[in-house]
Amino acid sequence: MDDEKHIYRARLDFLYRSIAVYAATLVLYLVIRSIADWQVFPTLWQDPLLLLLSAITLLGVLALLYNLIMRRQIEVTRDTIHFSSLARSRTILRSDVASIRINPSNVGMKRIRWVTIKLTAQRRPIRIRLSNFEHRRKLLTDLREWAGSLGTARSARPIKQL
Repeated sequence: MDDEKHIYRARLDFLYRSIAVYAATLVLYLVIRSIADWQVFPTLWQDPLLLLLSAITLLGVLALLYNLIMRRQIEVTRDTIHFSSLARSRTILRSDVASIRINPSNVGMKRIRWVTIKLTAQRRPIRIRLSNFEHRRKLLTDLREWAGSLGTARSARPIKQL
């Protein structure tokens, strides 16, 4: 790995998409509802479906704001991995790592890739879900290069024969 640091930020596109879908559904519902009963426009408290769609959209906006404020990211340099957010910051040195396990992309029905970093001084490992970060394939290659001889690829579970 070269001397420069690579920064990977948390993905937020799923929140943008969900807000857009629920807001469009809310507007479409209001249009259909106003066409069907054009004399009475529903208030928020009279219609439970309108209340539900509004609440889901509002929760999506709040989750997006929370994640924008937290600014989670991973920085991979030649000798360290630095996890940072607004609330917490943590640096892992290569000398503190006992092993790194990279799960395969297809284990049964799962298509989620995890990287598990086992530290020498800690009991619980650190798990990185690659799909939560931008440029997940590049992050995976950087973590493989960073791991070097510490990295182990976990083999897929064998399929049981009946």
